[in-house]
Amino acid sequence: MARRHKWLILILFAGALLRLAAMAVQPFDLHDNDAASYVTMAVTAFEPGAMRDVFGNRAFYSPGYPLALAPLVALLGAVPAVVLGANLVLGGVSVLLAEALGRRLGGEAVGLLSAGLTATLAPFALAGAIAARENLSVPLLLAFALAAVALLETRRPLAWSAGAGLAYGAGLLAGASVILTGAALPLALWWRGERRLLVPAIAVFALGAAAVLAPWLWHTEDQLGRPVLTTNAPFNLYVGNNPNATGRFVSMRDSPLGAEWRRMRARRGELAATDALGGLARAHILSHPAQTAALSAKKLALFWLPDPPGAGDRGGLIALLRWAEIAQHLLLLALAGVTLTHWRRLPRGVRLIAAIIGLFWAIHAAAYVMPRYRLPAMPLVGVLAALALAPLVAPRWRPRQVLA
Repeated sequence: MARRHKWLILILFAGALLRLAAMAVQPFDLHDNDAASYVTMAVTAFEPGAMRDVFGNRAFYSPGYPLALAPLVALLGAVPAVVLGANLVLGGVSVLLAEALGRRLGGEAVGLLSAGLTATLAPFALAGAIAARENLSVPLLLAFALAAVALLETRRPLAWSAGAGLAYGAGLLAGASVILTGAALPLALWWRGERRLLVPAIAVFALGAAAVLAPWLWHTEDQLGRPVLTTNAPFNLYVGNNPNATGRFVSMRDSPLGAEWRRMRARRGELAATDALGGLARAHILSHPAQTAALSAKKLALFWLPDPPGAGDRGGLIALLRWAEIAQHLLLLALAGVTLTHWRRLPRGVRLIAAIIGLFWAIHAAAYVMPRYRLPAMPLVGVLAALALAPLVAPRWRPRQVLA
């Protein structure tokens, strides 16, 4: 067995242990609206009638994660072990994809470091202990990034474009926040330098994404009267753009609508009510352009701030772990920053990863920011960090130049 494989098995084992430890200390909580909704959607996916969340909505939450859980839930039941087992597998897949991406960008040392940083990423381990869509969003964004980077040098550009389209389409179903990252594919094709490939490769990419999205869009048109990815985009836009918005999540109860939102939802229905919210948000943005611009800049800054340590009455061990998580986050950002300071000398593949992170970051200026929203991008940040770390832990390491 090759040395790389031995290290990779060890990293996978360490990551699994960390996730199991997170599951042991963090109870599986279905009282949380998001977690309860994802499980309810998985349970109702194969039941008579439409898939729905705990509030009866047909398309409010992103459907990708519950659809991935649905076959397992149908076979084995909606029990915590099924959801946690699926999360454990998705975590392992993410580690393997991070290794493949890092190795393609910088060789064996960067690949193993990328895998190790993903395996030990504290918020990812904690997400594995709950029903959260980020468990699926992380590997799908890694898969898309890997396909986009491969396009810079592959001899099979159409096959990789199709793979990128499938990953992108599935990523949109898992969480619409990846929507801008699709721009990385034409950028990769442009940097490749073969202009004749641009149109057919983009067409194949679009077909791959459409193949994944079309069944869901047909379903929502049948259920709601219009094809939509989700109905929560206007809701989120209003939460992030109203007179009481702060940049972080603010309950609808604390918005100018207050209790009127529930009455609006009951009176107009899911789609019309959220459409109305989108109209209110756009009106606020147009009437307060300077305030909106300032708040958007604040959201972009909040996106990278470490999670608040929380109340001090949660116990000494928990407080210690929270501060360790903050230190890990700041270290990853610092190491990634070191890599980016050499921008002019970076290979195209590394620049492409930075572009994907930037595109994912940019969309969060529109609505509001929560700490877990940045999680899909953090393994990509880990790849940038691994590029800075590799010469320190492996002095003989030399970066690959094939993408330069």
